Amino acid sequence: MKFKVKGNEFSNILNTVIKGFDSKEDNSYVAFELGKDELIVTSRSRSSFFKGELKAHSIELDPEEPTVYHVDGVKLKQLISILPSAPVDVSFEINDSTRSFTIRTVASKYKLPVLSQTPLAPVPKVEEYITVDANELMTVIKDLIKIVSTDPSTQEHQISCMHFNINEELVKLSATDSYALGSKKIECSKINLENKKDVLIRHSEVNLLSSTFSTGETLTIVGSDTMFGYIDENNTLSLVGVINMEPLDTRQIEAITQKDNVVVVDKDELKSAIEIVDKLSPKDETIDIDFTEEDVLRVSNRYGDYIDVNVTEGELNSPGTASFATSVILKAINPANNGPLRLELGDLTDGSPGVVRIVSLQADGSDDDKTSLLATRMVG
Repeated sequence: MKFKVKGNEFSNILNTVIKGFDSKEDNSYVAFELGKDELIVTSRSRSSFFKGELKAHSIELDPEEPTVYHVDGVKLKQLISILPSAPVDVSFEINDSTRSFTIRTVASKYKLPVLSQTPLAPVPKVEEYITVDANELMTVIKDLIKIVSTDPSTQEHQISCMHFNINEELVKLSATDSYALGSKKIECSKINLENKKDVLIRHSEVNLLSSTFSTGETLTIVGSDTMFGYIDENNTLSLVGVINMEPLDTRQIEAITQKDNVVVVDKDELKSAIEIVDKLSPKDETIDIDFTEEDVLRVSNRYGDYIDVNVTEGELNSPGTASFATSVILKAINPANNGPLRLELGDLTDGSPGVVRIVSLQADGSDDDKTSLLATRMVG
């Protein structure tokens, strides 16, 4: 068997499809399948399935030769960063006397071992639900994934998952670790969606779906009872397993939000102050935010270091100090729009439990009603 592919096309497909290979799983694989004029690359693990295809040319194939080969996924991962990503020919060759593909470029030659031949898993049957802007979806995923719990003890719980609520016109993505809560809505276009869909994806699988796309690209969101993912504009299929659990009901957390104390600050100024003060307190993750003056917030640590952040609007009816775990407040701030944001808190005079609602503001000063962010306060 001999064939050639373009380096840029092979690189683009492989960078996505290789995500489905898990070297820690005995049954995970990457396979090459040569068609009439295309190379199909698939990968499979217990919780994922990826499939892409690209044009192949200069094909030489004996009638008795197999057209499907399982290849060494570990070696292939290494070759991704080595093989050319320019539109130049990359040639592949294998014969009966070898147990590896010989891969050649103009200036190099590599060996890609072939593994035992086992039947390919069938392509999962999925339905096309909606289309969304690729970059908008990826931005939300990359922000909210930081909220989801990665604690090993929570891996069979909803707080280790991201929740996708899919409707005809909007997709709502939500994430919580039970201390911070974030949700964002993005617009979509319906393809075939009879009823709303609620899908839970574990954080490790959400990371597999995270990718980079060119401006203006569209993704077709697809799924079934067991798998969820998308088809990109290269017709590459990316699927991960879903978790068979009911979405977490966050209404109880959201219900305790109050507006006794309200301030508007710049997101970057507040975030920077928290990060700097936290670095100066390496053995204590607690930060205190002083809501006692209507024109400034004082962000401090337990060592006495502080940074003042300007307040552009403020109304304090029951002022005091709110304490947070640094990681919790930063997780909740990150998904907000750049620029001004509004912090809303309840009574700070009695030391009772509570949350801060972080309201993301739009350029015209109005609330971004597609974004909801909360962080719980520490008591004591």
